[in-house]
Amino acid sequence: MDLQWEGVLAAYGELALKSKPVRRRWVKMLISNVTTGLAEAGIKAQVSHKWSRIIVKTLEVEKSVEVLNRVFGLTYIAPFAYVNLDELEDYMAREAKNLLEGADSFAVRVRRTGKHEFTSLDFERRLGAILKEKTSVKVSLEKPDRTIYVEVHNGECYVYTHRVECYGGLPLGSSGRVVALISTGIDSPVATWLMMKRGCSIVVLHAQVNPGKPEACTRKLLDIVEVLKGWHIGLNIPVYVYKHGEALAEISRHATNYTCILCKRLMLRVAERLSREKGAKAIVTGENLGQVASQTLDNLNAIDSAIEIPVLRPLIGFDKEEIVSLARRIGTYEVSIRPDPECSQETACWAKPSKPATKADLEKVLKFEKEVQMDKLIDRACETIMEIRQQFYTFKIQ
Repeated sequence: MDLQWEGVLAAYGELALKSKPVRRRWVKMLISNVTTGLAEAGIKAQVSHKWSRIIVKTLEVEKSVEVLNRVFGLTYIAPFAYVNLDELEDYMAREAKNLLEGADSFAVRVRRTGKHEFTSLDFERRLGAILKEKTSVKVSLEKPDRTIYVEVHNGECYVYTHRVECYGGLPLGSSGRVVALISTGIDSPVATWLMMKRGCSIVVLHAQVNPGKPEACTRKLLDIVEVLKGWHIGLNIPVYVYKHGEALAEISRHATNYTCILCKRLMLRVAERLSREKGAKAIVTGENLGQVASQTLDNLNAIDSAIEIPVLRPLIGFDKEEIVSLARRIGTYEVSIRPDPECSQETACWAKPSKPATKADLEKVLKFEKEVQMDKLIDRACETIMEIRQQFYTFKIQ
């Protein structure tokens, strides 16, 4: 198809349903994310907003499509050709063969805004007749090989032949900031991605569980975050780690079958302190109801009672196959399953008891926490928090 595309038309869906003040604010945020994402990819483009569409004018159309497909808030994108309304019929006649090259049937779909002397159906028939006359390709309104889309906005027309479906959701940053507890497994990166899709910007916190080699999983963690950054378009992802292994060893000596519950309560408390420091409104985890022994309703209630801010679990109703399928689409799956003897499921859960409690008694939980002096363990863990950039440096939580 020898057509010259002039840019990319980007549509949003859910934003259009919001009140005018919210829609105006979120569309501005979406445009900022689009502009930043294109600029960071080295793409020269002019970005504007017209008639509930974001118009990206650029010569680097294919590269722009790759970026825009990962911008949350967009429902579909389409490479377009711009034509003035009074020149559209001539354009269709001139480009008919290119528009329908390789197609056995076609349909024309027109969407209009503004005042016109014709209906959308009338215009579809007129343009369809021109294309059929110039190519002899048959019309099929139900199952066309190719659909020619024409969006008419007053006197401006945007013509395209295919749409790339996007992931929808809300603009990144529109729902505030959350701290995501990310391990190097499959689930937590997917949970993080789902909250990004709902407009949350992310602060990553990783618990280093190996007391002998606390940095054993750092490389894999950073590789997972690098994949997530490809979706976190418009904003940076700060990454923090802290030493969890020594506290876990102390917990496992006292809490026996309650080890997993106290372990998670400690993680949430450290995450809550970081949340307050970074202005985050909630904590995200990859927990899934009933997937492992510690993830029963009784246990989750006991775990959540450790902190005051919300714990978000977007995978709570997913089964493992659904999670794996989404991890593959996101791109984190291959990193998560990468063999690493020092950073495996076994080493990550080295303190897991043979028969973990599944119906936690909060009185027992508090008793065990008193025995291990949990407040001191939390303070010591928070003192080890470090932000990872190109180098490690200490960031102490007060």
